[in-house]
Amino acid sequence: MPTDRLRFGIIGTGGRGLGSFARGLRNDFPDQADIVALSDMDPVRLALGAKHFEVDRTDTDPSVVLDNPEVDVVVITTPDATHATYAVAALEAGKHVICEKPIATTIDDCNRIRDTARQSPGGFMTGFVLRYVPFYDRMHHAIVNGEIGDPRLVQMTDNRDGAGYFRRWHRLRANSGGLLVHKSCHALDIAGWMLGARPVSVSATGGVAVFTPTDWAGERCLTCDAADTCPEYVDITQGRLKEMYYDAEATSGYIFDTCVFNSEKDTVDHASASIEYEGGKRVSYSLCLFASYTTREIGVWGEDGKVEGRDGQDAFRLTGRRDDRDEERPVEVARGGHGGGDTRLLADALSVFRGERDPVAGLDAAYWAAVLGIAAEESVARGGRRLTLAELGATQ
Repeated sequence: MPTDRLRFGIIGTGGRGLGSFARGLRNDFPDQADIVALSDMDPVRLALGAKHFEVDRTDTDPSVVLDNPEVDVVVITTPDATHATYAVAALEAGKHVICEKPIATTIDDCNRIRDTARQSPGGFMTGFVLRYVPFYDRMHHAIVNGEIGDPRLVQMTDNRDGAGYFRRWHRLRANSGGLLVHKSCHALDIAGWMLGARPVSVSATGGVAVFTPTDWAGERCLTCDAADTCPEYVDITQGRLKEMYYDAEATSGYIFDTCVFNSEKDTVDHASASIEYEGGKRVSYSLCLFASYTTREIGVWGEDGKVEGRDGQDAFRLTGRRDDRDEERPVEVARGGHGGGDTRLLADALSVFRGERDPVAGLDAAYWAAVLGIAAEESVARGGRRLTLAELGATQ
């Protein structure tokens, strides 16, 4: 096994940066990686990360990571609209990059990242952890092995208990691109991966049905008179939320417990999209952020059969079109974040950035999933008009 250690710098010390990447590197790969620098706009949260992970090089200025010759790999886990700035700077510095999804919130920025990455000696990966989850990995394996013939159609439903998105920064398209970008890019990436094709056009409709203004709630949970009865109440004065957000309010200005109903928002809490791919392949996708359970349901039809199931379960179903095949294919239900996907992504990154293999989710995957989500949000804003990705500025 290679013993070359990689040195990581993390920009964004929130839940994803510290809870997934920093903790995963320290706990699962202590003999292969070091965390040598941290940056975050908020000094309280930054100090918390520095103390917990024993990192000496920290600053609210991201140059502590980007311009640091000791950093080999830059991990970007800041709000989505900032990804492009940090990714381009890191790539221009010749560093490897793991950028959380989506890589950007505009197609211009997606193009800018891709153009820079193609010229950089650094490698590029994105945080598409679902590709590393055994459920999707085994389903994809069956498809590429030809067990259902040429895949032609995907139907996917994203069931999310997503109230939290409407109290946080994700609810504004200026920050996240919209939830069809921030959240749906996971599912959109999986759909294209199963088809083995790039998206061409999309028509989407959606709106806000549940997280609408109400007169019985206040501006935030902390001061709301309905705290005892509200189904979406969250207490930020205890535990991890206190350390990460409540204690940092004075310096960051960020209110974590904004009312999900009365918050300003310009994205959707439900949507449906009809997507066309190269070669006449198609995807029907639905997003619901007020679902009674959290899981994704997927069916992939090929010329000779179908695979289908729900992620998080220990099997998927494979049926043949003109034969007697009808079987449950067992899959591992792994422990850890995103069904074990977080750990597998880090293992892949270490191998990729040592030059041993190509990434499972690299530049091409990052680009097309983000572009498709952006186009879907734009289609919703235009009343469901079908838009080609090319007319919005996407390029091959």
